[in-house]
Amino acid sequence: MRLAGVDYPSRLALGPMAGYTDAGFRRLAREMGLELAFTEMISAKAVVYENEQTFSYAVSHESDHPLGLQLFGSEPEIMALAAQKLAERHPYEILDINVGCPAKKIMSNREGSALMRRPALIFDIVQAVVRAIDKPVSVKMRLGITKNTINAVEIAKVCEEAGASFLAVHGRTSDQFYSGSADWEEIAKVKESVSIPVIGSGDIYTLDDAIEKMEFSGVDGIMVARGVMGNPFLIRDIVDWYTKGKEPESVSWEERVETAKRHFEYIVEDKGMYRALLEFRSQAGKYFSGLRGSAKLRARLSQLESKEQLFTAMESVLKE
Repeated sequence: MRLAGVDYPSRLALGPMAGYTDAGFRRLAREMGLELAFTEMISAKAVVYENEQTFSYAVSHESDHPLGLQLFGSEPEIMALAAQKLAERHPYEILDINVGCPAKKIMSNREGSALMRRPALIFDIVQAVVRAIDKPVSVKMRLGITKNTINAVEIAKVCEEAGASFLAVHGRTSDQFYSGSADWEEIAKVKESVSIPVIGSGDIYTLDDAIEKMEFSGVDGIMVARGVMGNPFLIRDIVDWYTKGKEPESVSWEERVETAKRHFEYIVEDKGMYRALLEFRSQAGKYFSGLRGSAKLRARLSQLESKEQLFTAMESVLKE
């Protein structure tokens, strides 16, 4: 996969997930071999107003590059100014424009995937950001708002004309949210319609999923998201396959526990113990999906109030 003049042999990117793909998780993902990651989405207006909490979403570690910052908003001038302000304060390699978030709060502000109703505005936003910064600009989109209004091909062409370097397409409509199945036939149509690289996203939970969807759609690369929640090992599987031809290795419960601990420690380094506990209690349980009694374990994890209690609870799976 070659994006904006840079080669990514693994053909893999980590997609933005609010509340999950923070600097701590991305650091863990880099240890699994990840080459390209995107931040949680960042509000352009909040950046322009210089909200310090918002800037924290752009924080990255030395190993966390190449990195794309994902920006959302609906005003070309604000989006362009925010991209510039972020470049002044945080190192990043790619500026990604969110045209895919289906959350009601975002769409009610006519941002995220609501922009797909307004192709001309998307053109203006992309063009304004491209002209404002000396960095590649990408766009992440959905297929459309509803099944009856799918217009991903039209939007892809608009983005290419406006100067986008590449696209990421999630194979669902906005009203699907994350229900049903991703439509990789529509993703393939987008790939065929433009000359810039296209990354496909949706329903990638195993290496076989990645291989099958890549071959079927002809996309340049794939983007993983929900499939790596509690399972960063999927990143390793895909990277090893595409860079070394190496088959996946089974993951022991010991490795799951140690990885979950490391994930937690990285969040503590970035955000402090109190906030790390609040955020990680719900994430921890995902590492143990499929384990007998995992529902009880998740309930227990959600109530823990110290690092020692958290680690003891996770270690308990090794004694079963």
